[in-house]
Amino acid sequence: MLRPTGQALAWLAALSALAAALSSVADLRHAGNDTLVVQAWRMYGLFLCAGLFAVLARQPDRNGAIWVLMIANKLALTVTAIYFLGRGGIAEAGTTVAWDGGLTVALIAAFVLCWLGDRARARADI
Repeated sequence: MLRPTGQALAWLAALSALAAALSSVADLRHAGNDTLVVQAWRMYGLFLCAGLFAVLARQPDRNGAIWVLMIANKLALTVTAIYFLGRGGIAEAGTTVAWDGGLTVALIAAFVLCWLGDRARARADI
């Protein structure tokens, strides 16, 4: 039961990243010349995250490096946004703390649940 719960959390992360990526298409369409490249970069990054989260959900035991990279990325975004909140007046800092902070917690939980599930299965096979 541990591993399927962890996989479900990873699928939830994939779906939320996909939803964010799809919503960023509109942001890209409405971006001015001063933010066009940044919005495109953000959109592609969100699609990449959605794909990598799906890889983790599908095969959580074969992608340790991807787990580490994705958790580190979401944690770095959260910590950076918290710093920006402290400075005040930074657009989207609060939203970033909420979404990326939530994803950080979900990814850590998913990783731990999948890892514990795999260990329990390995013990049962002995």
